[in-house]
Amino acid sequence: MSFMKKKTIIISVASVLALAVAIAAVWAILANRNTAPDNKKSNHVISGLSEPTQITSIIKERDFTAPSETATQAPEDTDETVDEQTVYNAANIPAVTELKRLGGQPDSINLVWRDTKGVKGYRVYWKRSGVKDAIYTLFSTVKRANLEIRNLPQGSKYDFKVVAFIADEYGSYEGKAAECTFATEPKAVSGFKLTDATSDTTTMSWTKNDNADGYIMQRCYGGVWSEYKTFDADTTEFTDKELSGGRAYFYRISSFREDSDGKLESETADIYTVAGMTAPTDNGSTSRLGRVSLDFNRSQYAEGYEVYFSLDKKNWELLDEVTEPHYSSTRLTDGETYYFRVYPFKNISYLKVRGPFLALSFTANTEIYDKQVGDTYIEVSLSDQHMWYVKDGSVFLDSPVVSGNKSTMDTPKGFYSILSKASPCTLKGDDYVSYVDYWMAFIGGSYGLHDASWRSNFGGNIYNGDGSHGCVNLPNDIAKKLYNNASVGTPVIVY
Repeated sequence: MSFMKKKTIIISVASVLALAVAIAAVWAILANRNTAPDNKKSNHVISGLSEPTQITSIIKERDFTAPSETATQAPEDTDETVDEQTVYNAANIPAVTELKRLGGQPDSINLVWRDTKGVKGYRVYWKRSGVKDAIYTLFSTVKRANLEIRNLPQGSKYDFKVVAFIADEYGSYEGKAAECTFATEPKAVSGFKLTDATSDTTTMSWTKNDNADGYIMQRCYGGVWSEYKTFDADTTEFTDKELSGGRAYFYRISSFREDSDGKLESETADIYTVAGMTAPTDNGSTSRLGRVSLDFNRSQYAEGYEVYFSLDKKNWELLDEVTEPHYSSTRLTDGETYYFRVYPFKNISYLKVRGPFLALSFTANTEIYDKQVGDTYIEVSLSDQHMWYVKDGSVFLDSPVVSGNKSTMDTPKGFYSILSKASPCTLKGDDYVSYVDYWMAFIGGSYGLHDASWRSNFGGNIYNGDGSHGCVNLPNDIAKKLYNNASVGTPVIVY
């Protein structure tokens, strides 16, 4: 019995000692917690960025000292992945690295950077680049290592700072920022056009893009595109020299924004031209009888000409495409001013290549030969080899014609009227006799308008060598309609 009692006493003493040790340990933890808070405070280091409100308030309330020597050091910049369980304090938050712009878009910037495990997230600060006195402001806080910023103006540029941060019960703390400048894709160049050309030069111009840092021009010659010239932001004209006459040259120009990831280019604007295909020159264009007659000299290498008109010099409409250097408009509004452009062109493979244009303008005028023309008359243009019958102010009938043989039997120019009509009629001259169905005389009995059944073609240059004896020859169906609608006394104007 005495042996058993002794053993029980020994166990009781051991239990007491264990309890005392446990109590002492708890007391030490509590004492450390109450007497050494500055050890924890010493690790709170705030970055130099503009601090959010909650960080600023902590700075004001607490006195931060340098971190202790035992603080965990910042990880080295290696390719090794940081363990997700890594715990950072304010002294070793890793810097953001590999900040890039992912691609280029007209209205957005997609930021990406190297992901850092163990941080709470990232703050993205920004400011408008190049703006005096602009300051960084917090744009967004994100969990992942990317951020797409949308709905931005085209061609805008921004400075960015991206930081990783951690947080505890006292606040949040940022690491070193990655800094870059990124832009959105600029607008395409507008107003890219040919402005002049000589036998071996081509001059181009374009409209200044206020959101561009410069322009890049490419040139295609011999089927190969290559970057040709780079211009600064203020350049809006370029003359390419020593070109081979008659050869096609293609140009592309784009505006660019330059940022931390290089040149961000816009869509291209194109020009196709033929060296030496210059603008036509005027050759006596005029306004007559409420219409405009455009006469111009041929452009070397041109296969034809496009004629455009405008009422405001802004909105242009294609009127016609002609192969001869002449165009006559339909009847225009009396007193209205019309603007014209004549472009020479040449077909290169599947492309219609245009040269620089001839610009002309006229005010429609119904007066001719010092006489005011009314709303009903017959008009004959010798240069056009064309006839119009205007009735009550509108073109009722028009047709190609063949006038008197050029330079030997020209149809007389002037202001006349229909003197007589006959159907049928026999026309006689010194060396001819012609039977016609419809005769409308306007100068005595010698000159008139009539059908010519012996002809199969009208218009063009037929009158230059195979013209009439001075009359105006019409297709049979046109002569019939004119005869049945025009009366004796109807004015006939030949010019």
